[in-house]
Amino acid sequence: MYKTIPVKARFTPEEQAFWVAQCEQANSLINCAVYHVRQTHYAKIESLENAFTVYWRGDELRAGWKTYKSQTSYRELDKVLKDSPHYKAMAAQSAQQTLKYVGESIVSYNGLVNLYYLGEVDRPSLPKYRKKGGLAAVTFPRQALTYFDGCFYPSISRETKPHLIADIVLSLPDFIDSDWVKEVTVRPSYGELWIDWVIDDGKEPIANNPNLDYSQAWSFDHGGTNWLTGVSTRGKSLIIDGRKLKSMNQGYCRLVAKYKQGKSDFYWDSNLDRVQCKRNNQMRDAVNKVARFIINRCLKDRVGNLIIGWNSGQKSGSDMGKRNNQNFVVIPTKRLIERLKQLCPEYGIVLTITEEAYTSRASYLDGDSLYKYGEKPIGWKPSGQRVERGLYRASSGLLINADCNGAANIAKKVARHLGLDLTKLGRAALTLPHRYNLFNDLKRLYRKRSEASCLKDTMRNNLRQSMVLNLASLILA
Repeated sequence: MYKTIPVKARFTPEEQAFWVAQCEQANSLINCAVYHVRQTHYAKIESLENAFTVYWRGDELRAGWKTYKSQTSYRELDKVLKDSPHYKAMAAQSAQQTLKYVGESIVSYNGLVNLYYLGEVDRPSLPKYRKKGGLAAVTFPRQALTYFDGCFYPSISRETKPHLIADIVLSLPDFIDSDWVKEVTVRPSYGELWIDWVIDDGKEPIANNPNLDYSQAWSFDHGGTNWLTGVSTRGKSLIIDGRKLKSMNQGYCRLVAKYKQGKSDFYWDSNLDRVQCKRNNQMRDAVNKVARFIINRCLKDRVGNLIIGWNSGQKSGSDMGKRNNQNFVVIPTKRLIERLKQLCPEYGIVLTITEEAYTSRASYLDGDSLYKYGEKPIGWKPSGQRVERGLYRASSGLLINADCNGAANIAKKVARHLGLDLTKLGRAALTLPHRYNLFNDLKRLYRKRSEASCLKDTMRNNLRQSMVLNLASLILA
């Protein structure tokens, strides 16, 4: 499976100067490519005798350019810019990768043009110029890298090599095998340089894991103070605390406001670089820890399904007030879902993302019907109600955790489709969920115990199968 592993670069002053210069050349090469794309496109439009055309969009007759699409391709860019000084200052394959980035942008732009004529998006614009003197990522495919003595040596152009006063080396991290490396990218990020190692570790996605029960599932409902609340069809429940994340984000917003006080909205400096980089690292660390914890929990409980409730676009349209938006919108739940999409195929866990309309209002214990957003019948009322923050009362008067009630309803929405057994998911699992602190309780030791438990189950199953086969052979003999 392909993976990208970002590592903070630690270069010598000579290497730092080289990579900064290469990033500047890549940035200038992108601007040259964008200039060629835009000028070619405008010249073509001006050459048309009738520049405008009439077309239908839905039930309306519209007028626009005969073609908004750009006909420039990567091959044309490579042919035109091959003699550019910025192209020659970079390794040939590295410069080609930079131009491919512009070519992919043109393909995306043309795709948006098709959607524009259908009325699904606003009028797209051609790729814009990057900031003059800025830095852009420099990519080296495996063919442009030479491996020797535990390090990779990137290709260097003839124009640049005579000016070097030190060898340019990319040290391979200890946990990466040299045969795995497929591509290396050096990119700027908030005043620092990072190295992205693109690897293929040879693992294949698991379609069906015999150690997991696919009639069981963990279901999660996301929020703010309780970032993730999960219930299991095996009768367990948990809460991953989000208060530390909220505290980190409040500290970040306070520092940004401090450094921007009296400045324009576009003001940025090294202090803001440092604050933003720290905050990004904290969010990335939280996402990785929680994703690994959820995967390990599924392996330990031998659960084959993972369900997460998510309404597309709910954060972009959130209007809960300044304070609540700050505490809810910026929590990286979507990034967590994307991380789980990467991890689940490695272990054969089926990830299901479902909409969560009315799951917080409906009563799971009373068996309320669940509808998609906008399909609720007129006059529908839930059997229970939320009496206060975190507490839900069913029609019988029983009190349960409100977030657990929502997580159980999320599982109920897809139970028939996935063939889940909800018989053990009752009031006991919805009453007292165990709370985990994100940065104190989710230790690496838990991961090792989970993997050891899963390995023990595998060995036990293999031993049981071998005993059955031996017994069958004795009976037949």
